[in-house]
This record gives sequence, structure tokens and C-alpha cells, in this order.
Amino acid sequence: NHNALTVASLWAPVFAIYLLDLQVFYTLVSAVWGFLLGARDRLGEIRSIGALQKLFEQFPGAFMDTLHFSMIYIFRGSRQSTSQAVEKQKFDAARFSPFWNEIIRNLREEDYITTFEMELLLMPRNSGDIPLVQWPLFLLASKIFLAKDIAAESRDTQYELWDRISRDDHMKYAVQECYYAIKLILTEILDEVGRLWVERIYEDINASIENGNIHTDFQLNKLALVISRVTALMGILKENETPELERGAVRAIQDLYDVVRYDVLHMNLRENYDTWNLLTKARDEGRLFAKLKWPKNTDLRLQVKRLYSLLTIKESASSIPKNLEARRRLEFFTNSLFMKMPRTKPAREMLSFCVFTPYYSEIVLYSMAELLKKNEDGISTLFYLQKIYPDEWKNFLARIGRDENASDTELFDSANDILELRFWASYRGQTLARTVRGMMYYRKALMLQSYLERLTAGDLEAPASSDELSDTRGFDLSPEARAQADLKFTYVVTCQIYGKQKEEQKPEAADIALLMQRNEALRVAFIDIVETLRDGKVNTEYYSKLVKADVNGKDKEIYSVKLPGNPKIGEGKPENQNHAIIFTRGNAIQTIDMNQ
Repeated sequence: NHNALTVASLWAPVFAIYLLDLQVFYTLVSAVWGFLLGARDRLGEIRSIGALQKLFEQFPGAFMDTLHFSMIYIFRGSRQSTSQAVEKQKFDAARFSPFWNEIIRNLREEDYITTFEMELLLMPRNSGDIPLVQWPLFLLASKIFLAKDIAAESRDTQYELWDRISRDDHMKYAVQECYYAIKLILTEILDEVGRLWVERIYEDINASIENGNIHTDFQLNKLALVISRVTALMGILKENETPELERGAVRAIQDLYDVVRYDVLHMNLRENYDTWNLLTKARDEGRLFAKLKWPKNTDLRLQVKRLYSLLTIKESASSIPKNLEARRRLEFFTNSLFMKMPRTKPAREMLSFCVFTPYYSEIVLYSMAELLKKNEDGISTLFYLQKIYPDEWKNFLARIGRDENASDTELFDSANDILELRFWASYRGQTLARTVRGMMYYRKALMLQSYLERLTAGDLEAPASSDELSDTRGFDLSPEARAQADLKFTYVVTCQIYGKQKEEQKPEAADIALLMQRNEALRVAFIDIVETLRDGKVNTEYYSKLVKADVNGKDKEIYSVKLPGNPKIGEGKPENQNHAIIFTRGNAIQTIDMNQ
């Protein structure tokens, strides 16, 4: 009757091990359950550029279903014809491309990718008359040459040949786009007789495909000649019009006619004798293709350049982009398209918010002295950054118009290049400039979304060929978009001693002023200490002030609030935020530290 302690000591280890086993089993079950939930929600599905390329076709649809504002569209139904499905895909792609392209342009502005990589990654407008979705060139690069080799070496039937090409979706898209683009461009630039030739050729090709006789009616092993002639023509047409180039374009299209007529065509021309007789007579007399309409329409010029790129890029772009940070950002963004989330509301209905960053005396922008100062090992900060970011350094030099092998000293003869160099280095360090740039992307994204919402709200059935909708590079100049973004987003950096730094003419104050000049929506709050002489005694007054940059780049005071005394009664950073919180606006505040 007195062995309770003995019983407890015997069973206590058993109970403890039981609890330990529960924890182990809980860990295992939670891991399996978390894996199943993640697999269901497709989290982390895109872990490489290869996966991104493979799933790229799904991005526009996922974007429209999840991230874009609600929009009624005639083709969004469960039962669709083939033409309706294509129109829906083009519609989705036209709405998705501005957002994708803005991300790509920002990667170039930040020097993570080269100009060539940017051109490959940009998505076409999908606003033209080509009856299919035009995908970025990095998906289609070199596919035409692979398809040409398959066709030239194939001894299979037409259907087996197309099946081999169609196993690679991107190769199929490249072939189809070239087929339609060549017809579109030739029809636009040729006169009536020339268009008759284009229509005759395409009617013969379509009839041959329908009958399954493409191998017998056309010499597919001569496709290389056709590609070379079309490439030469596109290479001339993508330049600005001159009399010499116009004569060269006429010769190029005459060469294309001769190759198609005498080398590629292998069918009985008697069925359309009158047409071919008219064309042959015009060619012999020199009237055929004598006058060309030079492509001046923006869409047509873009199509010419794109077709030229499709026919000249022989290397695969499967490793584009090469920069790891650029890859990480694209993978993160595309993964987010498949997350389970509520449908996005229009920008005008979102909660307004303010980003709030405290700053004391940290580095705002690297000075040239700081970048060139060497440590005990004889290595400067600039040299270190050049070595750990070699590709970004070359991209930076190309962006400012310098040779990629240019030395540092060559940049010192230009004040603008020096300033760009300081920003380039500061964006790769723990600086206020880097934080401000990152947070201001909120405003840029809101402006873009507001701009597109404004264009589509008035006419929900507007065709995808709208130039204004497709080309959004001027969205940040739209007064309505800027006003909408400013209503929903503000950014206040509370620089506690900015007033003191200005009085002492410290470089940090000049750098903060420079940030305000480059970011018009940026506001700076600080404590202004004013000493006055009253009754023979020095009286100290404290003011919370909010300033912005005016049109002349000078500080413009927005608010000045007199404080009852020294606001610093506790720790520095919380008090730095407390005095400035009255200047924040919106439904929410996001506090972001400099090292975030």
C-alpha cells in the first residue's frame, strides 16, 4: 500500500517513451500529409528552366484563371470548337504577355540577363492575324532547322513525318508559325500579281496536305534553299527603307520565286495553267515583284524581325536565362501561378497599404571612395563585386553602351556612368537604395494592372489586336494608372536624423535626396530639431516632418507636426517608427527593414 513511488518510477520511462514515439509518428505523418497537400496544390512543380519551358503553355490560362481581374469572355466555356479554343488561347496570351514582358525587362534593367536573352524571353503581342499563339523565341529557337533536317531525310509518309515533328510541341509551333508568317508578310508587301503567286502556292500546298501527297508534289530536300531565300528577304525588310535595300528586296523575292518554281515544285502545273502562264510572263518581262510595299506597320515590322530570328537562331535556347538569380525569379513567379488562392479583385477594390522602413545612418548608396577603397588584402569592393558577378558586370557595361572589356577607369570620364556604377554596386549590397527599389516594384505592378484594367473595362469584347493593350511600355506615363497606384500604395522611409545630415552636408543626405528624385512616390520622414533663443535661454523644439522631391529635385515639405518634447524616450528604432507613423496612409502598414 506504500509503493506508489515505485510504480511511478517503473512506468514513468514507459510513458516518456510513449510520448517520444508520438512525436516521431507525428513528424512522419505531418511530413507525408504535407507532401500530399503540396503535390495537390502543385507547389514547387517548376524546379528548373526545363520544367518552365515544358509548362509554359499553361501559364497564360493559369494567369487568367487566378491572378487576373475578373473578365467575361465569349470563349470561356466548357464546350469550344477548335477555332474558339485557339481564340481563347490567343486572348489569354495577349493579356498575360504584358506582365511577363515587364518581368523580363526588369531583369534586363537589373543586368541579370543580356539584351539577346531579353529578346528571346519576351513574349509577342499575339495581336496579329496569325491563327495561333506566338510563344517566346527561347521555346522555338533552332526548331526550324531540326524540322528541316527531319523533312529532308525522311522517307516516311506525310502523316508519319508530321507525327515525328509533332512529338515536340515547340517544333510543331515553330513550323506552323513560319508557314503562316511567310504568307502574311508576302501578302502585305507584294502587289496584286505577287499576291496571286502567294495564293496559288499556298492553295497547292494545302491541297497537297489534304491529299497526303506533300512528298510527291514538293521536293522537301530543297527546303534549305527556301529557308535561305526567305532569310535573306527578311534580313533586308527588317531594316529601314532605302532605294538600295528596296532593289535588294526585289532581287531576293525573285530568287525565292525561282527556287520555289523550279527547285521545290514537283507537281503538274497544267491544272492551273492560266495562273502560272501569267506569272511566268510577268517574271520574264520583269514586272513580277517590281514594286514592294515596305513594312512600316509596327506589328508587321515586329513579325518580320521575329521570323528572321526564327530562321537564323541555330543554337538551342534551353539554358536561357543563364543567370541563377534570373532563373530563381522566373521559377518563383511561374510556380505561384498554380498556387491555390482567391481570384484577384480589380486594383480599385484592393486594400490600400503603406510600406514603412526605418533608417538611421546605414549606407544609402556606395560612394566611389567606398567602392575603390582597398582592404588589407588589396581588394576593393568594386573588384570583389566584379568577380562574384562577372556576367552581371558585362551586362551592365553593355547597358550603358560600353565595351564588355572596358576598364573601370574608362567609366570615370562620365558623371552619368559613375552614378550608374554606384547604383549597380549598391543594388548588390545591403543598402537603402536596394530596399527602396524592391519596394517600389509594388507601385510599378499596380500601375501596370490598373493600366490594363482601364483599357479593358470599357470594352470587354475588344479584340486581341489592340496595339494599346499589347504594347504597355508606356503604362507608367498614364495619369490614371499613376493616380490609382498612388491611392493604393505609399512608401515612407523614416530617416530619423535626415535633417541633421542635411545641416552637416553629409553624403547620406544627398543620396537620400537622390532616391526621392528617382522615385517620385517615395516620402521621407525625419525629426527636425530647432533651437531658438527665448528670454536669454536656448529653447529646443522638435518637429516630425514629411518631405518629397519637387519638380526641381529639391525637398518639398508636406507636413510639419510640432512634438511635445524629445520623441526618443525608448529604444531608437521603435521611436524612429513611432514619430513617423502619423504620415502613413491606407488600411495596412507593412514594416520592412533595410536588410529585407
